[in-house]
Amino acid sequence: MNDFMIPAKTMKKLEERTIQFLKIAEKHNLCFKRSKYNFNMEEIPILGVVVGKGQIKMEQEKIKAVKKVEDADKNKRHRKLPGIRQFLSTLHTKLQPYCQAIK
Repeated sequence: MNDFMIPAKTMKKLEERTIQFLKIAEKHNLCFKRSKYNFNMEEIPILGVVVGKGQIKMEQEKIKAVKKVEDADKNKRHRKLPGIRQFLSTLHTKLQPYCQAIK
């Protein structure tokens, strides 16, 4: 068994539910390596978010990764601007005679 979560509003209720869960597991000959599990956690990271204390928040590592990508995108856009400026300048020069003819 990989992951399991036992929700409860109070620590007393959590303790009761955990004991009940472990008794059921023992009844079905399921064993758990205690070093691999965390008990009595108030926040749990799951599927890229942290759940607990009545909130759902993004994991800090995910936020840092998104910011890093956004910064890289900004740098790419700034590098593209000189090419756009050159294109618009050339277009303006080439269209100048047509604009004069229309007036």
